[in-house]
Amino acid sequence: MQLTAPSRPHEKSPHVFHPFRPSSRSGTRPQAVPSQRAARYRRRRSPRRHRRHARRLYHHGRERRRAAEPAYYPGSYEKIVDASRREKKLLIYSNTSQTAWQPIFDAFTAHYPWLADLRATNLGSSAVYERYYSEAATGGSPADLLVSNGGPLWADYASRRVAARHSSPEKSRLPDWAEMLPGVWVFTTDPVVVLYNRETLNTSQYPKGLVSLAEIAEAKPSRFRGRIGVYDPTNAYGYSSNQGYTSSVAGGWETLGRLLPFARADHSSGTLVEKVVSGEYDASFNLSGGVAVPAAEGSGGLLGWSYCAEGTLVVPRAASIVKTAPHPNAARLFVDFLLSAEGQAAAARGGLTPYREGVEQDDSDSLQDIRRKVGADRVHLYRYTEVPKDTQDAYVERWEKAMG
Repeated sequence: MQLTAPSRPHEKSPHVFHPFRPSSRSGTRPQAVPSQRAARYRRRRSPRRHRRHARRLYHHGRERRRAAEPAYYPGSYEKIVDASRREKKLLIYSNTSQTAWQPIFDAFTAHYPWLADLRATNLGSSAVYERYYSEAATGGSPADLLVSNGGPLWADYASRRVAARHSSPEKSRLPDWAEMLPGVWVFTTDPVVVLYNRETLNTSQYPKGLVSLAEIAEAKPSRFRGRIGVYDPTNAYGYSSNQGYTSSVAGGWETLGRLLPFARADHSSGTLVEKVVSGEYDASFNLSGGVAVPAAEGSGGLLGWSYCAEGTLVVPRAASIVKTAPHPNAARLFVDFLLSAEGQAAAARGGLTPYREGVEQDDSDSLQDIRRKVGADRVHLYRYTEVPKDTQDAYVERWEKAMG
């Protein structure tokens, strides 16, 4: 009898069905018979498994979307983010340049790319409010946010009760004055500075503030008369910078009285900067550092600037969501971003002055840097307060009399 070796159980025969064979993946795990495979397939396709899979996908996507916000934001913030996806755009009425806005816009849309249709005007301080009030009174305004550093006008705005209330999750990490008025959020604290032409002045004449500039002008009266620019106090920002200086800095009125006879008044930062660049003015004072400092640093050495050594005023720049905002959720995201550490760093890249503690950036001086350089007791924060018309008129009259 011829003996043959028995066939191994795992060897395939064309005539015999083997219930188990090696898996093509592991080489060791047996495959299920057809009935077992069908049962497993049915379990994979069951509604319960579908629901579990959908929940996993939802929560995974939710965590990825929430990664844009800091961990201390509430879970309910996701509703604002989701609602903003349907709004898709944002319009800001502001008196801030596009150069200052661009780094903020770039950083914001990196987190919220569906809000890439992000626009801001560059109006005068008063025009920001007047345009909104006029449109709102005649059927509605397309504006979502107002942004300005026109101090007294913010107080008037707050009294009209047109601001939407917004409780920012950033508030607990900011100074108590961050929401300076209900619904009005400070996002930069730009210093009031002196800008000068380094070519029309010799190095001994570079001013270190208004006291220094007055001494320089008084030393050569005929040389400097009419060659110094100043912000007109009938303008909202001009009133803030002039009145803030005289009310906060010791001897402020005396210093201004010495300097104004040499000065000419203008209504905009742009004009004051241009006249220093052209050499028509040797210097301009009571300018916003948010305009003057980037102009000086981009001038190739033509312009210089300084804080006021005797006392530097900082004028807040604030944002407020209006009640009639067509895109209120996008506006909330934007305000919270402005107040965040990342938003503050982005503002610094545009030449504005962040005030939040612990912001890592080296693009511009922060409020803390200014206090270290000038002295904390000589840095004065301008507060938004309503100014009655007769009070402002009296101030302007005294100012003009000092000018001569």
